[in-house]
Amino acid sequence: MLKRIVLTAAAIAGIIANTSAQETARFKQISEAFLNPNSKVVLICAHRGAHNDYPENSLASFKKAIDLGLDIFELDIRATKDDSLVIMHDKTVDRTTDGHGDVASMTFEEIRKLHLKFNGTVTDEKVPTLEEALNIAKGKILVDLDIKVAKFPEILAVVTRTQSKSSVFALVYMPIYGRMIKEQSPGFHTLIRTNSEAAVDSLFKVTGTEAVHIDNRHNTVAVTTKIKAHGARAFINALDDADKKVATGDLDAYDEDIKNGANIVQTNYPAQLMQYLKKKGLYY
Repeated sequence: MLKRIVLTAAAIAGIIANTSAQETARFKQISEAFLNPNSKVVLICAHRGAHNDYPENSLASFKKAIDLGLDIFELDIRATKDDSLVIMHDKTVDRTTDGHGDVASMTFEEIRKLHLKFNGTVTDEKVPTLEEALNIAKGKILVDLDIKVAKFPEILAVVTRTQSKSSVFALVYMPIYGRMIKEQSPGFHTLIRTNSEAAVDSLFKVTGTEAVHIDNRHNTVAVTTKIKAHGARAFINALDDADKKVATGDLDAYDEDIKNGANIVQTNYPAQLMQYLKKKGLYY
């Protein structure tokens, strides 16, 4: 029995050492900043990958996010009819591929035959699996897991198998789900969605978290200060008004998102956000 325990401990130590060895210096810098809400650094989250260059939620868009030196990319997880975890935002494949139908009604083999579209043009890119995405990202960039299906045990199994726990955090829409995740997998990082200052107050009575998703309705100094005091970062979307202005060349549109202390910004224009943050002295 003792021998088995020693071997098991040695195996675990080997896995930890191997995982650490795979982490780039850039990833260690990102991780340190992510876990330090009082850092001056505003982190950049690429919405569905770097999809201005490649199809959204594609392996190519995720690789591009890494090549750009970004901090985080966001992806959306759905399950096929035969319970394969794939990356797809919509319930159907119609908008983003050359196929038709509900993801949940299709087998993985059927999904895998499809090709992703970029600006309406069919490409060679396939619908990726969660495992493929994590194998690309681990040790290089953080991944925001937007979970569209009630499959956390299955998702956790993939995260464990790919040794990518330190590279991910899960977006959840209720504090109780964040607590359940941390109970099932201690140390698993979370991002909890809120829609008011009262929701921010109540979530910390339920669980701790590494980041809190706020929106324009409660993007105030009081809210972001409160979030940071609990050891978390304040995450905000620039996907609507700000991104529309950025698309026309107005990078100062990001001012509205960060002026009150939000320090993770999700955008469709991550390269432009990096340019803006460096100009403002708010990046590495």
